[in-house]
Amino acid sequence: MLDWDDLRYFLAVHRAGSLARAASELKINATTVGRRLTALEEGVGARLFDRTPDGYCLSPAGRDLLPHAERMEAEALAVEREVAGADARAAGVVRVSATEMLATRFIAPKLPSFLEKHPQIAIDLECTNRSVSLSRREADIALRLARPREDGVVTRRLTQIDLALYAAKNYLECHGAPHDAERGLNGHRVVLFADSRAFAVENDWMRPRCHGALVAVRSDSVSSIFSAVLAGAGIALLPRAVADAEPLLTRIPTESAPQPRIVWQTVHEDLHKSARVRVVLDFLAEVLTADR
Repeated sequence: MLDWDDLRYFLAVHRAGSLARAASELKINATTVGRRLTALEEGVGARLFDRTPDGYCLSPAGRDLLPHAERMEAEALAVEREVAGADARAAGVVRVSATEMLATRFIAPKLPSFLEKHPQIAIDLECTNRSVSLSRREADIALRLARPREDGVVTRRLTQIDLALYAAKNYLECHGAPHDAERGLNGHRVVLFADSRAFAVENDWMRPRCHGALVAVRSDSVSSIFSAVLAGAGIALLPRAVADAEPLLTRIPTESAPQPRIVWQTVHEDLHKSARVRVVLDFLAEVLTADR
């Protein structure tokens, strides 16, 4: 009989493409992953992966096994979610996936008061921009700036994040304020988001205003951009809810602004009524709408 744990390793290697990446996802060492995969291959009497220079690729036998393993995974995870969702106690670990800025600037400062009220709940807070699968239990709750498209989830629009241009007071003292930031930031240093699809809205708005400006820093971390601007690295788009509260920053007026970012809160429908998850959902909604 196939061991479900061995099939978990099989699926992890298939999705990651290597033992090392699969081990990182599973939070174990690569030797264990390799040993369990070998045990599975010996159990079914077939090679499940071709070891290639580009990584582990499914063999014909592996491709035959894949849909069965995925169905077993879906059933096992459904059982886990249903059991967790029926728990009426506001106690235990709740895993929350959020972007770095939401985690560090909005959520973390409010955690002490939440934990005082709910000492039996522990929050496992993952800071990432990647999409997580709630059906595969990669998180219990996800906060994202793009509406999730996953099936079987409950999604709620929490708030919007307005953006504006800011610079540190010491930067403006040294370089002066832009003459007309709406038309351009000629002669100034700018701090930009990484040139990726995730930041297309912000970069498309900034691009025509950067002619004649020096791009001093790019980053995929909003918190890093905030820190760089605060230190005087240049001018950047920042969330108004955070930057307006920082006395060392000055907002630079413009006639227009980028399209606001919407914060979406998502939880799997099987966990939506779990007492501990419900408490954390209410907490996240409260702190984010309050800061708005």
